[in-house]
Amino acid sequence: MAERTERVLHALPLRGKQASWAAKLDETKTEIDRAFQYVQLYGLYTECEAIYQVDNLMAIHNGLSAEDALSFNIDPRSVDWPTYVSTIHLPSIVHHSRAKTRPGKTRTDRADRLRRSVLSAERHVAAFDLENTLIASNVVESYTWLATRRLNTPERVRYVLRTLAEAPTLSAMDRKDRGDFLRYFYRRYEDAPVSQIDEDSTELLTNLILTKGFPAGIRRVREHKALGHRTILITGALDFAVQGLRPLFDEIIAAKMTVTPDGTYSGHLSHVPPTGETRAQILADYCTAEGLRLDESIAYADSTSDLPMLEAVGFPVAVNPETRLASIARKRGWLVEHWSKAAGGPRPLLPIGPLLSERERGRRFA
Repeated sequence: MAERTERVLHALPLRGKQASWAAKLDETKTEIDRAFQYVQLYGLYTECEAIYQVDNLMAIHNGLSAEDALSFNIDPRSVDWPTYVSTIHLPSIVHHSRAKTRPGKTRTDRADRLRRSVLSAERHVAAFDLENTLIASNVVESYTWLATRRLNTPERVRYVLRTLAEAPTLSAMDRKDRGDFLRYFYRRYEDAPVSQIDEDSTELLTNLILTKGFPAGIRRVREHKALGHRTILITGALDFAVQGLRPLFDEIIAAKMTVTPDGTYSGHLSHVPPTGETRAQILADYCTAEGLRLDESIAYADSTSDLPMLEAVGFPVAVNPETRLASIARKRGWLVEHWSKAAGGPRPLLPIGPLLSERERGRRFA
């Protein structure tokens, strides 16, 4: 039953606190498995009729010198067996085979201790993912906002229906390979005027990025800066979409597209998108170039695709983690943070740009 429930939870798109349920179940399942192993092991002894001898052990003991016998005592006669079995051995078996039904009393204390360690002035670099780590948004929403900003109402309806129909395919492609997904999806920017995108990106920051931001995450970036840590944003989002966040970070590494001679985006990336293992290498190269230590650095991310970066640093932090990352973080004793959007903020049903007048719409690229 536990295995079946675990498979179901891992298949669901859970994140953050909901994903922690799966992580707790995974931990409970491990404890149940351990208890079952003890039952199997000691059950065999109860079913077996045998006389156990220690002749070979005594032969070894008798062959030791007096000095070695004192230093390496293997004489079973020196053990008070009734006391050992009743007060040490059996209580230990019971303790380790008992599956926990409640969290330990020190879990919150451990999280606070890890948080203090992460925010120590001794740390060097704090690297952040963006999507679902600092904001509850993604590259599809950013594109949708920019693409619909200059469409009329009928065109918006057609765009939304088309995008909803594509959603399952896009989601599957993203899960399979993040880099390939970004290359495929960003081709939609082909022929988009650079000047228009630059203009609209300012509105994008105000109307989408900031409204979907996690205040606790933004505060954490500022805390690191106040402590003198280098702050780096490493994201697969396009550079113009995150340009407005530059005051928060010492460095922003984002995806970039090439520009055609007529001033439009080509739809092709100029470099490998910073995803997966590339993020870990970027961070390692940055630390080497700046004379900073990777083992004294922190990384914040939400997905198992960011495991290379999280494993590369000395202080990994799982933020609103998906199910598998929540389980890994729990097993490895990483700090887990649950950040959310501010209460009372705008909650638009769809991430579409505000409707402009016919004169304002100008050139369209959706």
